[in-house]
Amino acid sequence: MDAIHIRVGRNLQRIRKQRGLSLERAADLTGVSKGMLHQIERGETQPTVTTLWKIATGLNLSFSSLLKDDEAAVFIVSQKEVPDATEDHGRCQVYLLFPFDPQTRIEIFSITLSPGCGYVSSPHKEGVQEYITVVAGVFSLQIHDEIYTLPTRHAIRFAGNVQHRYINSTDLNVTIQVVMHYSDF
Repeated sequence: MDAIHIRVGRNLQRIRKQRGLSLERAADLTGVSKGMLHQIERGETQPTVTTLWKIATGLNLSFSSLLKDDEAAVFIVSQKEVPDATEDHGRCQVYLLFPFDPQTRIEIFSITLSPGCGYVSSPHKEGVQEYITVVAGVFSLQIHDEIYTLPTRHAIRFAGNVQHRYINSTDLNVTIQVVMHYSDF
């Protein structure tokens, strides 16, 4: 485990770069000088609690996000035997692969649609994008009056803030992977 000031610096720099913020813009948002932020990112100084709170508040972060250890670079997950949620009388089975991550603002699901499934999804919050990849079978997606039919290894992206319907009109199971991106959460 790295010293706390090294972790804080690494976390601050990662978050700032992920958000596309210059040191100058981060200084404007936090009220912490550009020079001090630069020293913190390089691990040259141990910031005070007051400085950490200014940074967390100005960048709209949790305090602990600046202190946490680096997460493992590799995560391996396997789909559970029992779905995390079901819809359409069990014909739509949702398996959470990666829960929502506030840094990337994404979550990833695997969904299996049994034959005849027609699950209607309510509109999501403004700014939500759905990315769907067909892993197996032929998947149809209805948005408004338009139906998009995609075979295996095809993908679609759309704004999730409208009602949409996942459809399996075939005689075989359909498996899709869904990546949800929340632009503001």
